[in-house]
Amino acid sequence: MPTIIQHQYITNWHDSFVDYIGRLLGVVAGLMARPEATEGDKRGLDGIRLILNGRDAADVERDLAAGVVRKSTLDKIEKLNKDLADTCLEHIQMNPLVREFWKQMAHIKIEHDKIGEQARLAALNIPVIEG
Repeated sequence: MPTIIQHQYITNWHDSFVDYIGRLLGVVAGLMARPEATEGDKRGLDGIRLILNGRDAADVERDLAAGVVRKSTLDKIEKLNKDLADTCLEHIQMNPLVREFWKQMAHIKIEHDKIGEQARLAALNIPVIEG
């Protein structure tokens, strides 16, 4: 049985995740509606929209809404953020070496965030279920 603090932490995490996805979807919609958005821009933004509305995001939302943190929940958050970063970087005009730097930097930051979340969960004695 989770403590009140554990339950509140997961509830806040759920609300934050839902807000994150919703705000990014709003940004995508706003950018797609801009008159200067090219067809290439719209394809990239549509790819981002698909990721945000995809199965991984839905699975994370469902797990957190149920108050369950699985290893797969953390893995899906990591994958979701890496997919978003990669899709964004694929559609920005830049030198390939610079693009690779930004991609690696984003992945390192995302992995660091996952490790931080695992530490917070451990500190709060919130179990991370295998699977």
